[in-house]
Amino acid sequence: MLLPDLIPDTVDDDSLFDAFTSWTTDRGITLYPAQEEALMELVSGANVILATPTGSGKSMVALGAHFQALATGKRTFYTAPIKALVSEKFFALCDVFGATRSE
Repeated sequence: MLLPDLIPDTVDDDSLFDAFTSWTTDRGITLYPAQEEALMELVSGANVILATPTGSGKSMVALGAHFQALATGKRTFYTAPIKALVSEKFFALCDVFGATRSE
């Protein structure tokens, strides 16, 4: 199942957070407290600066931000300073959201 399939019929902060965390749990992913806190802020419409070490799950928070934006009719962009990383993340986003949603 693709992540967009989990967009709730009624889009609110709690339903978006619950849908995303259910998706992570179904994949055997346990979110770190910093990830949960950042995701709660994002689904409520707040801006977030997540300054955590490499490998601490910032990409998962970005995935949640993409999910929130898609559910609320917004557009997101993923950028990185290394082309190989951008390509890797692009294909990972296609796997999660579907190729037709990744332009």
